[in-house]
Amino acid sequence: MKTRSHFPRSLIPLLILAPYLAACGAVTAVPTATPTAHLQATIVAAVDLGAGGAGFTAVVYAQEVHSGSTFHTIMPAGSHGLVVLPTSPPVSFMVDAPGTYVFYAVLINEDSYHFGSTACRAATECDTHDLIAREVLPNETYEVYIGDASALIPPTAVPVTVPWHP
Repeated sequence: MKTRSHFPRSLIPLLILAPYLAACGAVTAVPTATPTAHLQATIVAAVDLGAGGAGFTAVVYAQEVHSGSTFHTIMPAGSHGLVVLPTSPPVSFMVDAPGTYVFYAVLINEDSYHFGSTACRAATECDTHDLIAREVLPNETYEVYIGDASALIPPTAVPVTVPWHP
């Protein structure tokens, strides 16, 4: 005697697809990590080699004094020759905040040409050439002047050990 199945043939494709649909559902049901935004501050840095600007391409650094975390940007070369325009306008870049940072620049044509952000202006004599550290808070903008060729600069990516003060 032949028995007849009570299962409708129209549901067979669903039976075949069921494991795949379940697997897809499991993949989309897995919770994903929500990325956390880094709190940052904006640095606007001007490099002065003595004539009011850089004139040469430089790497401008911000280095957190305790952790050594280092951020940098490129300052392109400014005008040379008979042009009456200012050289190398300030550059801006972001750093993680909060933090305490020192600022300095190194010319790319020669590592020995470096300049720090101190209380001393370019081409002047000063009592101290210690780097000035600035407290940087999130969502704030800070203007930094870098022009002291006598300042010592730290190696990058390590806590700052050269002379600095707040």
